[in-house]
Amino acid sequence: MIRIKILDCTLRDGGYINKWKFGKKAIGNILFNIAKSNTDIIECGFLSDKPYDKERSIFSSVEQLNSFIKRDSDSQTMYVAMIAIGEKELDPSRLDDAEQGPLDGIRLTFHPDCIDKAFKWAEIIMSKGYKLFMQPVGTTNYTDKQFLDLLERVNELKPYAFYIVDTLGVMYKKDLLRQVILVDNNLAPAIKLGYHSHNNLQLAFSNAQALAEYKTDREVIIDCSANGIGRGAGNLCSELFMDYLNKNHSAHYDVLPVLEIVEQYLAPIYIDNPWGYSSAYFLSAANNCHPNYSSYLMAKHTLSMPAIGNILEQLPRESRRFFDKRLIEGIYQSYQANAVDDMKTVGALRKEWDGKSILVLAPGRSITEKKELILDYVKQNSPYIISVNFIPDYINSDLVFVGNGRRCRELADELDVKKTVFTSNIKNLPEGATVVNYSELINASCDASDSSGIMILKLLIKASVQSAALAGYDGFSASSRGNYFDIRLSGIYDPQSLREKNLAAKQQLDMLSEKLKIKFITPSVYESEDCGEQ
Repeated sequence: MIRIKILDCTLRDGGYINKWKFGKKAIGNILFNIAKSNTDIIECGFLSDKPYDKERSIFSSVEQLNSFIKRDSDSQTMYVAMIAIGEKELDPSRLDDAEQGPLDGIRLTFHPDCIDKAFKWAEIIMSKGYKLFMQPVGTTNYTDKQFLDLLERVNELKPYAFYIVDTLGVMYKKDLLRQVILVDNNLAPAIKLGYHSHNNLQLAFSNAQALAEYKTDREVIIDCSANGIGRGAGNLCSELFMDYLNKNHSAHYDVLPVLEIVEQYLAPIYIDNPWGYSSAYFLSAANNCHPNYSSYLMAKHTLSMPAIGNILEQLPRESRRFFDKRLIEGIYQSYQANAVDDMKTVGALRKEWDGKSILVLAPGRSITEKKELILDYVKQNSPYIISVNFIPDYINSDLVFVGNGRRCRELADELDVKKTVFTSNIKNLPEGATVVNYSELINASCDASDSSGIMILKLLIKASVQSAALAGYDGFSASSRGNYFDIRLSGIYDPQSLREKNLAAKQQLDMLSEKLKIKFITPSVYESEDCGEQ
């Protein structure tokens, strides 16, 4: 019968969700519980040359990592860490010898252009007594010849294990088994076969089962994480695969300690930083590209799923494996742009707004929480009211500014075309719509390039408006679900993205305030110098 081992990568791959900041106590308890579940191999985190933070599962020395491992005398659990060449790397010459502590092995991951460096480092790691796991990034991107050449070098090296790695989560069963057969027939018998999956197509579990049923005398290692925690669509769920092996392969894993980890440590993380399958991650897999491209476009909250798919199709083939923020932003803006001659439109707006007090309403939560404050301002100043991407329910807008195609579709049945201004990126507008040039209103920063709340201010400046009062410009808080007056407007962001959006928006507002006198009627993080820490 196949000999299967489970490797849990919760503290390493799961760290992409929370920047590895599980907390010192949590790291120790997670390691303890995973060992208690009889997991065969536990990955403790990354080894990196970055400064050490005891609250994170990234270590700058083996000594720091070893301090977290509490091994029972009769425990058969193996402990490993990862060195990622080009991402989070630590020169192996700095490693303590393996015999000096409980860390048993090193997982070495590398891209095709770093193969020579990887084999050089691999020899150093093995010379220090560590079990070596060779893990090429994205084996699906290797040609058969490249893959076989790599296996030949691996056979000469004789590591503990060699991995098939589905970095982009694109493998179907037939794709996996094809590479498994290539490895099984060309890898030295003593070398273990590993498999690391991602769940973009929701196939991590079924593919793991297919590998478990594959007939071979070779020992197989299958990676998983508690609740599937991992970047983007996440990984194979430890608890699911443990239960499967218990029921189908006479294994003896204890699932309850893993569920305790999920309940105590991972569920709170998931609330603000969810992971798992989504339509956008399917699109990234379908287009064989890095999942961060999909998550970046999702965070815009301006695009339909077909639009995201259309943009991903425009990515150059050679650029799909690695995330390039500038590249995807450029393609996004080109997709959105639809230049129009808006000189007459801007002239008409200039005439309409001339001499008026302007109040701009954005859809922040304060729109409802500070309702009385806003109504009092309106009563005292009788302003011309512009609402951005929404229609207020307690006050009449003189104009609705719509700079977001997704919001436009949601408002389609409510909008009065005669009292609405659209940006030119929005497709299929009704006849007679008033349209302004999108490309002239977007911003230089990727993180706030098409913020409608900022675009309307640029339009005010373009129309020679001198000052404006703002309400609902709250900025983003750590809990993304509380960022809008209507939860249906909320989207999924990670805290770092929210901080970057706040900082980018504040920088834009600061620059615009040199041309437009801005007054915040409701509280806003953009009034604070440290808005990026909100």
